[in-house]
Amino acid sequence: MDYQNNNGNYDNRNRRKSKKKKRRYFGAVCFVLCLFLAVVAFGIVNLIRDGKDSPIPDKKITQKNEDYSLVDDEQNETVSPSLDPVNSLSVNITAANAIVINADTNETLYQKKGTDKIAPASTAKMITALTVLDYCSPDDEMRVGAEIKLMHDDSSRAWLMQGDTLTVRQLLVALMLPSGNDAAYTLAVNTGKKIAGDKGLSNAQSISVFMDKVNQKAKLLGAENSNFVVPDGYDADGQYTTAYDLAVIAKACLDDSCISEIVASYSSNEKWLNGREVTYNNTNKLLNPNSQYYRPEVIGLKTGTSSLGGACIVSAAVINGNTYICAVMGSTKNDRFQDSIDIIDAIKSQ
Repeated sequence: MDYQNNNGNYDNRNRRKSKKKKRRYFGAVCFVLCLFLAVVAFGIVNLIRDGKDSPIPDKKITQKNEDYSLVDDEQNETVSPSLDPVNSLSVNITAANAIVINADTNETLYQKKGTDKIAPASTAKMITALTVLDYCSPDDEMRVGAEIKLMHDDSSRAWLMQGDTLTVRQLLVALMLPSGNDAAYTLAVNTGKKIAGDKGLSNAQSISVFMDKVNQKAKLLGAENSNFVVPDGYDADGQYTTAYDLAVIAKACLDDSCISEIVASYSSNEKWLNGREVTYNNTNKLLNPNSQYYRPEVIGLKTGTSSLGGACIVSAAVINGNTYICAVMGSTKNDRFQDSIDIIDAIKSQ
């Protein structure tokens, strides 16, 4: 009997211990489960609160903080505060980008995607000319070298030859009238070496030095949404401008006596220092008395054509005592001139 009673007591103690372990185990499980549920609930509450506190970006918020427009998913540059948001000039043109400003009052009369980034084509030669004259005198002499081989085969050219010697002014004529890419490289390389004070620079190094100054010049003038890569404006990766920036650059060209005289001429006869005689005609048909697009009010400035930029022209005209600058970009060979005429006529009718 003693043996049986002792064994029963032993079993009772084991059962009590087992129940305590089970209670502890289930208690721990319940605690962990409650803690997990509390964390999940807290996260859901915060998520809902954040959704209420953070508004969904609408068009106004996006346009204020980004250089993008939500209209038609097109990318546009932020409009400069100096631009008039309402077109006061009534005109219908075919060009993709355009702007018209009164150079005397800085008033913007018309714009069509005037701050979109576009390829400059040969209108870039305006800033090339301005940069050259920051470091060189029109009477300085430059010799044409192997740099003219850097231009593309399908480039417009002034037919310079290695060994030709010209003044800076004569090279600017070759740059601006027939739109010579060979003149652009000759000016860029020689000016780059002069800026660096090192005649031993390679052509590539000289152009790099020169283009740094070109972009500095553009920013200084207020053409802040441009980046020029090559001196002739030929299509290149990373190269862009805007119609507005080109108008700003054009105004600076008109303020320079040397450039303004050159771009106002339809034809120029030159005798270079090495004896060659040349005659250049301006690619700007608005200046050609024999062209259907001729307008006597026009005083310049520069045409351009490229695969990315299309056909374009930055022109200037004096109407009723005021000077107006018009940049017509992304057009066709003839429509660029017709667009310019339509704009001139619209200004006259105001």
